[in-house]
Amino acid sequence: MKKKIVVLCIAIGLFVIACGCIEEEKVEVGTGNVEFLVTDKVTEDFDYVNVTFSEIRLFKQTDDDNDSYITVMSESKTVDLISLNLSHINETLGVIEIEVGNYSKLWINVTSAIGVLNETKETVNISVPSGWLKIQQLHLFNIQKGNNTITVDIDLENSIHMFHGGEEYKFIPVISSLEHRHENKLQFREHNKSKIRNMMGNRKPAIDILVNDSLVEKNVTLTANETYEFNASGTLDVDGDDMTFLWDFGDGTNATGAVVTHSYTDEQKTYQLWLTVRDGQEEAKWHVTVKINS
Repeated sequence: MKKKIVVLCIAIGLFVIACGCIEEEKVEVGTGNVEFLVTDKVTEDFDYVNVTFSEIRLFKQTDDDNDSYITVMSESKTVDLISLNLSHINETLGVIEIEVGNYSKLWINVTSAIGVLNETKETVNISVPSGWLKIQQLHLFNIQKGNNTITVDIDLENSIHMFHGGEEYKFIPVISSLEHRHENKLQFREHNKSKIRNMMGNRKPAIDILVNDSLVEKNVTLTANETYEFNASGTLDVDGDDMTFLWDFGDGTNATGAVVTHSYTDEQKTYQLWLTVRDGQEEAKWHVTVKINS
């Protein structure tokens, strides 16, 4: 019996010694350099497209699931995306030294775009109704010590859309590929459109309105007792979500649907017309002042 107790004590002692020799898992600390690059998949409709990027945010995930972000860009930068594609080069938007660790979200803000049409050589302004390009997925970017490079490839072909019967262009950024490298080692690459779409935050619908097939500005003058068609069927949800349409004509009447008709009866009055488009997650609003003449 004594022998068994001695053997048991020796075994316990060896186990304790072994446990003491086991090192705790080392958590890497320090900083790493991150370079943000942008490139482009070309479009044939334009000779060049200058896109202005104003801000990049990189969110670090913490133990309490609260995200804190780091602003990467110190000033706006304009890039000719088509030139990048034709020259087979990337453009650096910003470089920053940050703490190593897992970063769950990357937000890029686009403020403006301008292009020259291929056929007519006309310079056109391209509005940006939804400027934030939000890539967010848990532990997507693991930043390590040394040099890290994150490259975002923007698909101009599917980012530029025609509105108002082709009278207006809008830029809603679409990503064709995403890549993260540490030193020369590939850490992450994705170019599957469906998977990239699932990584991105929802974007509001981009509203497109025609009244009797005519483009509507901030103010419109209509005739009393005439029936007008209000057509929002050109409204785009780049995420492909189903949309609902709610019209408030400002005279106490409402309507639903992408295409509706309405007539104002009171002469010499002014109304505030609103359209709200919802995609199940967010909503976009459009507003115009309507003046009624006899």
